[in-house]
Amino acid sequence: MNRSRSDWTLPPKAAEQKARLDASRGKIARLRQPVPQRRLIATLFALCLVALGIFLLFLVPSRSLVGDLRSRGVATWAEVTSAPKDHFGGPGNTEIRFRGPEGEVDTTLGDWGGRRPGGLVAGRVVSVTYDPHDPTRVLTTAWVKSPPVVTLPMLVSLVLSPFFLAGALFLAFRRRRMLIERAPGVQCGSVAGLPPLAS
Repeated sequence: MNRSRSDWTLPPKAAEQKARLDASRGKIARLRQPVPQRRLIATLFALCLVALGIFLLFLVPSRSLVGDLRSRGVATWAEVTSAPKDHFGGPGNTEIRFRGPEGEVDTTLGDWGGRRPGGLVAGRVVSVTYDPHDPTRVLTTAWVKSPPVVTLPMLVSLVLSPFFLAGALFLAFRRRRMLIERAPGVQCGSVAGLPPLAS
């Protein structure tokens, strides 16, 4: 009775040799892959620190401003003199005018975490709270009472920081593993009749 080609298998010895050969070729292919460079790993670590620094740069001054305005701020009404849009169509640098302790103040309405209050148009009157020690430090009263939990710039920088860190750690562990595999006595270049790796 004839056996179909699908039923045919390699003899045990040939199958074992083929498995060893495939394993050897796979290991040699891994050994010939380029080792992640220290410069790339260091760059990813640096980008992680930069992203974290940007997040803190948005968070810390904003929280400090809100804290100061809550403790000693003066609430007043201000007129919006200019309310342009930024390149993305969001609120830009909103110019306001109000009467401060030493006369009329023309300044830019402060942002919180890189975000500016929306819905303001020139000529509108809005409630603001300013620092009497420095009237240019001013926010809308609504944001002094209840600032945003998180802004888009803060969120982006916060997400990128662990992303870069994970990439740096992955490449560092990969580099370590590949260097261990390529250490003297670990190479398998002559296994199964294959030529040794070039050093």
